[in-house]
Amino acid sequence: MRIGFFDDDRVFLELLAVYCRECLPFVDQDEQVDAECMSSGEKLLESYRRGKTFDILFIDLKMKGLNGFETARQIRMVDNRVIIIFVTSLAHCVMKCFEYKPFWYLIKPVTRKSFKNVFMKAVAEYMSANRAEYAFSTRTDGTTKLSIGNIIYLESISRRIRLHAADGDYFFYAGINEEEKKLSKYDFIRIHKSYLVNPHYIKQINRSWLTLKDGQRLPVSERRYKAIYDLYTDYLARSSLS
Repeated sequence: MRIGFFDDDRVFLELLAVYCRECLPFVDQDEQVDAECMSSGEKLLESYRRGKTFDILFIDLKMKGLNGFETARQIRMVDNRVIIIFVTSLAHCVMKCFEYKPFWYLIKPVTRKSFKNVFMKAVAEYMSANRAEYAFSTRTDGTTKLSIGNIIYLESISRRIRLHAADGDYFFYAGINEEEKKLSKYDFIRIHKSYLVNPHYIKQINRSWLTLKDGQRLPVSERRYKAIYDLYTDYLARSSLS
């Protein structure tokens, strides 16, 4: 789970980092937590451009340069799932937040109690969304289970599957038609006879190619394009309401 704190006040950033560390003992110990602090919205967007995304974001609304609203707007164009918590000293701005689909907001000054309350709610939301698992077996390693949210795509190579996940590649024997049946309920899209993709990781799509958020390009079946496009836009529409 990757958590980002974004504020141009370094003293306040350090305070949030302290609050975060104090909350970590209450997080499931099987869940690895990586927390990062940055001082601007521009740095957050640059992180996304490099394919380094987040699961939970705490964003100050009144940052210099790119403010919190504009930062969130641009993030939402590429990531509908990230949990956003707005942080502000301007209570009247809260009503303007909702078009950016925030999970919650915090009013400065932020106390330990208020931070922990919102932090643990966000972690619970993340854990719930990532609880679904996908299992496969190999002769050497037995059964392996992965979080659905960590699977980027599956590629069929002869009778083997190459599963490309956030933490690396896995190989096992299976047919992609069979795996498509298992993963279609999680919105995975068959973009080509050899590729099954998690739409959460799609950045751009056209009739020939699909570009992932990490910059990888995968071939798109022109014959399947309309169905692929319809499935992807339906996914985006549903995600924007969640």
